Amino acid sequence: MYRHISFSSEDEFRAYVLSNIPLHAYYSSAYYEKPGEERMDDKGWIKADLIFDIDADHIPVKNAETFEGMLRALEIAKKEIIRLYELLERDFGVEDMEIVFSGSRGYHIHVYDEDYLQLGSAERREIVNYFTLNRLGESLSTQRKRVCRCASKLMLLRLKKGKSGLKQSVEEKLRAKLSSATLSMLAECDTKPLTKSERKFFDECFFVCLEKMRIHVDEPVTSDTHRLIRLPNSLHGKTGFVVKPLSLEELESFDPFRDALAFGSESVKVRCIKHARLRIGDVELNLKAGEKAVVPEYAAVYLICRGMALYGH
Repeated sequence: MYRHISFSSEDEFRAYVLSNIPLHAYYSSAYYEKPGEERMDDKGWIKADLIFDIDADHIPVKNAETFEGMLRALEIAKKEIIRLYELLERDFGVEDMEIVFSGSRGYHIHVYDEDYLQLGSAERREIVNYFTLNRLGESLSTQRKRVCRCASKLMLLRLKKGKSGLKQSVEEKLRAKLSSATLSMLAECDTKPLTKSERKFFDECFFVCLEKMRIHVDEPVTSDTHRLIRLPNSLHGKTGFVVKPLSLEELESFDPFRDALAFGSESVKVRCIKHARLRIGDVELNLKAGEKAVVPEYAAVYLICRGMALYGH
């Protein structure tokens, strides 16, 4: 790691990178009076961008070790970053932010609004708790009300389908009780109209909704006011993919294995050292360990960076 380096111009930075080509490139989300100082205490911290990281590795999916499992986790991560972006706009009034594909297994959001740059670690952790739905407590927060609205709808749906798990007599009484007024109370997290067993059923629906609505933000990344984060438009050294800035519209149809490729389709010889089954660019690969193959350059780079193949035969 080469750290504590600062540049006075973009040309100086570009020249350094070209003469010291890195496997990975990071930059500091913090702003300093003297960024080139080696001791953190001597740098003079001014402020820091608010960074969010959603990593597919932290999202529970079945068969996560397979290519299909990884794609499912990436798709969930995409949906979560979209929800996070929309909540930052709606609930926090953020106007200046950027979505970035991490180059591998997730997405980042960089918030540049001045109102948030001076926040300390404790305040940033509170923001993470808001999105992860930790410590909802008993206070009637915006997020708690959203979960209650979801729970009341799920409760009604399960009753209609006869999947409440309640005794038939209890289920019938609850159906009769759920007038629009009662549902409105439940949507506001007021469970007074419910009996003990009915409240238990509502709580089960509440926790299902909580898990569904939770956004898997990586707390240490957001709370760190000195964070090093991947440099947008650099290459990720473990995939060869572009660390790609995206608009919200671009993200909707974004496919990393198609839209983050940096290399061309020139034929390259590789020898697999692990079983490799994936779809990338215009090809689908299913290569056995020890198999020799000729693949497009972008696929060869990915396989080599992932430690799945060696260059040449």
